[in-house]
Amino acid sequence: MIQQRKDKLKKGEKVARNAVWIEGILVILKVLAGLLSGSLVLISDAIHSASDIISIITSWFGLKIAQRKASQKFPYGFYKAESLGALIISFLIIYASWEMLSQGYGRLFSFSQIRVPFLAIAISFIDALVLFFFGKYEIKIGKQIGAQSLTAMGQENKTHLFSSMAVLIGTLAAYYKIPYLEGLITIGIAVLILKIGLAALKNSAFSLMDVSPNELFVKRLEKVIKSVPGVEDFFDLRLRQSGPFVFGETKVGIRKFVDVKHAHEISEKIEKNIKKKIPEIDSFSIHVEPFKSDFHHLVIPVSNKKGLNSLLSKYFGRARYFLFINLKGEEIKGFYFLNNPYKDKSVRAGLSAAKMIIKQKSDVLLTAEIGEISFHVLKDNLLNIYQAKGEEVKEIIDQFINNKLSEISRATKKKS
Repeated sequence: MIQQRKDKLKKGEKVARNAVWIEGILVILKVLAGLLSGSLVLISDAIHSASDIISIITSWFGLKIAQRKASQKFPYGFYKAESLGALIISFLIIYASWEMLSQGYGRLFSFSQIRVPFLAIAISFIDALVLFFFGKYEIKIGKQIGAQSLTAMGQENKTHLFSSMAVLIGTLAAYYKIPYLEGLITIGIAVLILKIGLAALKNSAFSLMDVSPNELFVKRLEKVIKSVPGVEDFFDLRLRQSGPFVFGETKVGIRKFVDVKHAHEISEKIEKNIKKKIPEIDSFSIHVEPFKSDFHHLVIPVSNKKGLNSLLSKYFGRARYFLFINLKGEEIKGFYFLNNPYKDKSVRAGLSAAKMIIKQKSDVLLTAEIGEISFHVLKDNLLNIYQAKGEEVKEIIDQFINNKLSEISRATKKKS
């Protein structure tokens, strides 16, 4: 897991490093084309791109620091260095938008002296295509590794498609002396970039304040926790974003009859499933607490189907039917029957029947007898098993409600 996290951060660092070279080459081309053509709007766009390089270097630096091992002084690691880098980048984006607003306002009352308009247009077109597609790549990698700084830069780079359109229209407007158009377009692009900067500022600031991940992420995690057998409930789920990764903890309710060994196994299985299915989580702590509930999903092997007047089967694995009962406190909320398709199976009928019961998510079995294999399978899946006495189901349920049934601690017969 540690190596996977390092690989993610290194992947982000590589993208940031490549971005420095790409942006640097484009800045040089735009400055030269701006000077040769006389397009001040293109030179302004080049300055804007130069400020992007500072943002990229900040992201690169943040991702590099985030790869450092946790220490005594920083026990949770240095992942927030990436969030800090994203915060700095957001301020740089906001500053760049302010500069563009100023430039746009100035263009409302003056014209650039354009000499070679088509050179400025060609360079701005190349710049738009390169940064648009590279921006999409940055967003893709940023989302894959959870790097806010890369996502912010990718969103900003995609806007170069619009800024290049502004260069195109602004250059032609200046060349043909069309008033206001160059300035108005520049102001529009500046407002768009400002919006991106403010969104990046919000996300990075929230991350530094230990914000919880989005609702979709939380639902994914809840689904994983609920899928582990033995988990009756969980509560006090707490998550916090730390750079590209998430730290979390929760309390898990487990039936009080579950011993310490099984409770520890359930806790370990939850952690294992979370790390396997949600790799964004760096660390997740689980606190096991006894689960108290007056609801039970009972299962009773029966020989006929006469509702609560059904008769208890003398056998478990070869019972004709299984009666499932929803019991809340002393009140029966409902019941249903399932045929036992394994009653005539030559071997291990009890094992197959036990697996069918597990799928119904029952928590208590009331039975006259049970074989060794069936007993261990059901106990491993945290079913409480009681020795049923009497004939009719309603009598047995009454005994269970009044705590008159004994819990079975070992198999009552050698074969299931």
